[in-house]
Amino acid sequence: MKNVTLMLSALLLALSYHPAHAKGEHRQPPSFEEMDVNGDGVLTKDELKGRLLDEFDELDNDGDGALSESELPEPPKRRG
Repeated sequence: MKNVTLMLSALLLALSYHPAHAKGEHRQPPSFEEMDVNGDGVLTKDELKGRLLDEFDELDNDGDGALSESELPEPPKRRG
């Protein structure tokens, strides 16, 4: 049982490691162009994930089923 716990702990530690975090770097949110996979100038639900997808209906101000760049919230400010 001790070995299983130790192995699971090591696995979780290894999975949580990210080189950018080790260097003190913070990942920037993707740009509009990076999210606009098909290049049509708007973002649809199938191009999004996470918070933007969860809040899609509230962000879609004109109700056209797509988000233009002007409908997106400002990215969070970096601390420090």
